Amino acid sequence: MSFQQKCTKCHSKKVDYTEAINRRLYVVIYAAVLIVLALIGISVQGTPVIFLFLGLMGAFILFAVRMYLERKKVVKCVCLDCGERWQTTPVAVSQKQMK
Repeated sequence: MSFQQKCTKCHSKKVDYTEAINRRLYVVIYAAVLIVLALIGISVQGTPVIFLFLGLMGAFILFAVRMYLERKKVVKCVCLDCGERWQTTPVAVSQKQMK
């Protein structure tokens, strides 16, 4: 990571970071997008070219969803000296550094 945050309790810089996104939500959205696109392709009796464009559209939608979920990512922090645990977001940490 490009930032270093101190522990709020002991002010140590020895902090372990774990990033996490909501994987179940991503899988559900991925499956829903594929099902909707498949139903659209079947309902219009699509040719292979139509399915190709639907696949490209689905890839773009999933890319946009992934980027949105990356912004909502949670960073779990653990101080290696005192054991204090807290959660933060990468955006909040970046904004604190700029001040």
